[in-house]
Amino acid sequence: DETEFRNFIVWLEDQKIRHYKIEDRGNLRNIHSDDWPKSFEKYMKDVNCPFKIQERQETVDWLLGLAVRLEYGDNAEKYKDSTPDGAKNTDNAAKNAEPLINLDVNNPDFKAGVMALANLLQIQRHDDYLVMLK
Repeated sequence: DETEFRNFIVWLEDQKIRHYKIEDRGNLRNIHSDDWPKSFEKYMKDVNCPFKIQERQETVDWLLGLAVRLEYGDNAEKYKDSTPDGAKNTDNAAKNAEPLINLDVNNPDFKAGVMALANLLQIQRHDDYLVMLK
């Protein structure tokens, strides 16, 4: 909602972006003011945001990107050796994929599962359950 959006913008400016000096953030912090949209529009121009204030999703994405860039710039040494969480779990992903590789297609439970899935998806029956699976 509107109040949450305004609070989010103020939080980003206060905590991450910090474009304005603390004493200059008053108009932006006054989220209940009728003039807040004008203050927000001025803020967007001041941080060189390429989007209009009506483009909320794009504006939020852009501001988050700016905040991430600034956070990284402030703490580059801390983040330079970081790896994505997914890169750490490549071994786990291979282990999780293993059950599909070792699947026994002749197992009666597998056949029953294919039939049940075909019924749920309303797929026409075929004598060869592997054809139905495809």
